[in-house]
Amino acid sequence: MIFNSRIQLTTVALIGSCLTCWLILSTISFSFPWWGEWSSSVCDHQDRRTLPLRTSSNTQTKFDYYDMDGLNTTNQVHHENNLEHVLILTPFKESARHIERYFENVNRLTYPHNLISLAFLVSDSNDGTVEKLQEYAGRFRFQQEAWQRFRRISIFQRDFSFELAGNEDRHAFEVQVKRRQIMAKSRNTLLSAALTEEISWVLWLDGDVIEYPATLLEELISLDKDIVVPNCYWHSYNEEGGYDKNNWQETPESWALQKTLEPEDVLVEGYKELTTHRRLMIDMKGADDRTDIFYAVPLDGVGGTCTLVKAEVHRNGAVFPPFSFKHQVETEGLAKMAKALGYEVWGLPNYLVYHFI
Repeated sequence: MIFNSRIQLTTVALIGSCLTCWLILSTISFSFPWWGEWSSSVCDHQDRRTLPLRTSSNTQTKFDYYDMDGLNTTNQVHHENNLEHVLILTPFKESARHIERYFENVNRLTYPHNLISLAFLVSDSNDGTVEKLQEYAGRFRFQQEAWQRFRRISIFQRDFSFELAGNEDRHAFEVQVKRRQIMAKSRNTLLSAALTEEISWVLWLDGDVIEYPATLLEELISLDKDIVVPNCYWHSYNEEGGYDKNNWQETPESWALQKTLEPEDVLVEGYKELTTHRRLMIDMKGADDRTDIFYAVPLDGVGGTCTLVKAEVHRNGAVFPPFSFKHQVETEGLAKMAKALGYEVWGLPNYLVYHFI
């Protein structure tokens, strides 16, 4: 009986020792994404080890060191040693019907897919948007050939409890400021959750932008602009027109108007209720007989339908203000903030992408 008790005590002690060692080693050696409890993510944590990295060999003091000075943004997209990573960010709300086409379009991009990460934020949706995103994320992450697979696909969810009576009301003048404030919070949440250390470029792409060139990323990156935005139009089988009115230039008249405003006043574009006197990029297509698709003009405001941003612009403080910043919020506020930080904002009047209508 004593012999059996000793065996049992020894066994318990050995198990306890092993468990203690396992817990210690687990704590030291493994890390889990902080967003793991509230996001669906298909990724490999080791995929993030692409910057110049030092990892201590001493397991008692394990850490990762990233040299952020080694993170490049250049226009050398066709160079054989190009390792510049692109993060495509898309907020979704009640958008299940657009997801299939969205994935078909990004899958046609000719930029190396192993250098592209996709991240989504789903808000206030009851139409199966999250479930459909999960379905397509799994399909495109695991069921394709290795060379077609995106580096990482992450799905985040956060509700803001912002509802309109109907989808047709989302462009109504009286709801614009509140709506854009919520969109700013949505974009900031997505950016802060998804911008990992290896990313050089961020492409903001609306889920209902339905047509753009497969060479979009190479062409925009090759311009080497801090922020650059194509001209977003709509089209039917026999006609087309400008869609994104948030890409614009200030004019002497618009500056004069702003001198009459209170600091908290916010301007929005494209409404008869408010004349801002700005020059919209949708009206610049083919202007002055300029037809080169890469003809670029300086802008003071941008939309978010299809906007490429150097990641350093975001990292250095240019985000989407949900409050009045120089009389703008959200994407137009981003442009104002970037310019205040010394960055340049450019638009391509003749380079078209198309939005669902």
